Amino acid sequence: MNGFQKLFSICLLLTGILIPSPVCANPANRQAFVRYFGEYLPANLNSCSVCHVGAHAEGAESLEDFPHNPFGNQLRLEADKLLKAERDPEIDLRLKLLSEADADNDGFSNLQEILFGTAPGDKTKFPDAKAAEKLKRLTADFTEYKSRYAWKPFKPVNRPEVPLIKDADWARNPIDQFIAAGHEQEGLQRAKEASPEILLRRVYLDLIGLNPTPAEIQDFLKEQKTNPQAYEDVVTRLLNHPAYGERWGRHWMDVWRYSDWAGYKQALRESQRHIWHWRDWIIESLNADKGYDQMLVEMLAADELKPDDWDTLRATGYLARNYHSKRDQWMDDVVKHTSQAFLGITVGCAKCHDHMYDEIEQREYYEMRAIFETYHVRTDRVEGVLDTAKNGIPRAYDKSLTAKTWLFEKGDERRPVKEEAIPPGVPTFLGGEFKVSPVSLPMVASQPARRETVKRDLLSHARKMMEQAKAKEQRVAAESELAVLEAQFAIEEMVAKGDKKSDTWKEAALNLVKLQRQSALENARWNLISATQEQQAAQQALENAEAKKKKSVITKAKLRLKKAEQQHKTAETALKKAETDSKAKLTTKYTPRKQPVYPRSSSGRRLAFARWLTDGKNPLTARVAMNHIWLRHFGQPIVPTVNEFGGNGRGPTHPALLDWLAAELVKQDWSMKEMHRLIVTSSTYRMAGTGSEENHKIDPDNKYYWKKSAMRMEGEIVRDNLIYIPGRLDPQLGGPDIDNTQAQDSVRKSIYLRHAHEKLVEFVQIFDGPSVTECYMRDMSVQPHQALAMANSRLTFQATEALTQKLLKQTSGKLDDFIQQAFLSILSRHPDVAEQKMCREFLTHASESSDIKPSTDQFQQLVTVLFNHNDFVTIR
Repeated sequence: MNGFQKLFSICLLLTGILIPSPVCANPANRQAFVRYFGEYLPANLNSCSVCHVGAHAEGAESLEDFPHNPFGNQLRLEADKLLKAERDPEIDLRLKLLSEADADNDGFSNLQEILFGTAPGDKTKFPDAKAAEKLKRLTADFTEYKSRYAWKPFKPVNRPEVPLIKDADWARNPIDQFIAAGHEQEGLQRAKEASPEILLRRVYLDLIGLNPTPAEIQDFLKEQKTNPQAYEDVVTRLLNHPAYGERWGRHWMDVWRYSDWAGYKQALRESQRHIWHWRDWIIESLNADKGYDQMLVEMLAADELKPDDWDTLRATGYLARNYHSKRDQWMDDVVKHTSQAFLGITVGCAKCHDHMYDEIEQREYYEMRAIFETYHVRTDRVEGVLDTAKNGIPRAYDKSLTAKTWLFEKGDERRPVKEEAIPPGVPTFLGGEFKVSPVSLPMVASQPARRETVKRDLLSHARKMMEQAKAKEQRVAAESELAVLEAQFAIEEMVAKGDKKSDTWKEAALNLVKLQRQSALENARWNLISATQEQQAAQQALENAEAKKKKSVITKAKLRLKKAEQQHKTAETALKKAETDSKAKLTTKYTPRKQPVYPRSSSGRRLAFARWLTDGKNPLTARVAMNHIWLRHFGQPIVPTVNEFGGNGRGPTHPALLDWLAAELVKQDWSMKEMHRLIVTSSTYRMAGTGSEENHKIDPDNKYYWKKSAMRMEGEIVRDNLIYIPGRLDPQLGGPDIDNTQAQDSVRKSIYLRHAHEKLVEFVQIFDGPSVTECYMRDMSVQPHQALAMANSRLTFQATEALTQKLLKQTSGKLDDFIQQAFLSILSRHPDVAEQKMCREFLTHASESSDIKPSTDQFQQLVTVLFNHNDFVTIR
């Protein structure tokens, strides 16, 4: 063992990985200690030695070799006291209770020593005699720091008090009061309100992803002069716009890892064919303002909650998307991404060992896997389509209620520990009730081919085949097949009602057997006729080939004849059997209709998990959701690590605000539209994007939201507006995914273009499009090829040509009117005086006289310049 390996082993021991007891050292406590002191923790005390001493560091195998020092022992004893008092022995509380104690009896409190950088458990190390003034300042600063709102993401959300602020008139709702309190604390002067044009474009792009039209801009500018609620009215209209579901659907599809089918030829490696049904469900649910909690429940367990509702079953496309051809990878993905997307914690990190930063044991990883162990994926028919290869609903169902989950030693799938099967469960430290109850399923869930829509489609298909058969003189055989199908449906209904042995049932069964024998006989006769015709044709083909004396043709003809003779022999045998059967005595042993049959019950594990997840007392679900929503409105989240709220993540900039938003989301019945309304109508959202130099010095990253940071449009929105602004966009909602190679020519929105591994829209990806693997938060880069794509894309050429023709027609080629309309159409604002003058000069520079009308090419060049303007791809 080399030095590094020894040191690593020692650190594992120091952090208590081998000791699961809550009173002993462990990674979660270590992280909690660091978080408690935050920026006030000296670097030299970010160490195991704060609480432990090493007697035999080289060969340490347990805490006996790394015992607690006096300070660590105080913490341990305090934990014992709290446990006896049935209180949570969290590190924060213990450190607070022991802050004034003096563990090593050196005359300085534990808090003073830690702040100064000396070990509180070592009496040989203490602040020097000149430290009094520094300690006084440090203690005061730290006391003020700890008086701020405590961020406890793993505790249930308690709605915080809305802070009082000096400039109460500025605040339109509580969001502003939380933000303004930060301004006052940091000495920041907030920006003024954005201009009406900038604000209107901002909220349009934010809520529906489309520019306001020139007419909508003019109407708003006029309306706001007389209607103080003009902006709020716009917000209401946009939230009710069909494009809202598409815009925010794409955001959530990022978080939930939407991916169309990815495979080679007919192979299915990831996701599922027709997964677009899930995408349509997302859009429709958002437009209907279905609660965020209900959406999560349906995505995780619609097959257990509403097993006979095929519209709702589309939601389990979330689970179908997680499909992977390798089962262990499939289970890893669903645990990893479900925990990160919905809970903001990295449960996947506990697959191989106890979590290094959070209170998640290795066993709990497998308990969460067990929630999903029983589920599989199938594709059910949709109305009007019998072939699921052409269309169908990919959905989840419990395939095996007896599927077992084993803990893998060190996470190695080749080393399952089979002494005990792992039951389903959730991380204990998050609290809540996880109670599993099996779910009985209706007949149409276990036998989906029994649905009335499927039966109608089968009958319709059979009648169509019968009509086609008339022309081929197969009418009798086809009619008998239709009669068999109708008789099968009839007897299925009798059996479903419990009638299996009555005289009526016996009569129906005898009739069905008679019809099946008749149909088999007629088909056998027709098959023999067809086989005879083929044999004769094959014989003639061979004779023709032999006459031409071409060896390769003769060989091929012989093979055809041999195959035809075999088919003829088989047809003869089948006909003899059918004739024999038709003369036999009738019985009730009919042949049931062939159809897929699935289990009649489901484990209820996923439904139990979904209900635990969406309980208002769950500490993470609402917080994580609101962090994602805030991110997409402001370009930066409150918790910077959106999928990691745990010890390895970064703390929030505004913890009280996030808790208030989470509590408000639950209070509003998880309505996302109401939360959008609250955010975009706030004064915080309405601020301009510019501010003072002093603010830049204090808060260069705008963490305290003293202005509205500019955001670059996502690639999908850039593409959509290139099509929409000239009036070329097809507003149709939903439907199958469109081949990604058609992105330059299709006039459908980008959300409907195929998105999968090796099936990406290049234009969108250039503008930091979503990763297929995971995309909890998109990157935002500035790259030269983005400008090149805008300048040279066929989308841009088509947009400039179409918009130029449209504006020339509207303005009759009048220069000033054309310039005004071009700016309003593309940049959603009027040009200023300098821009108007510059554009006029651009259009007339080739002519000595301003009376000469510019050419269409010149107008188109101006439009091209505006589409390539930075303001077009920027949400200000």
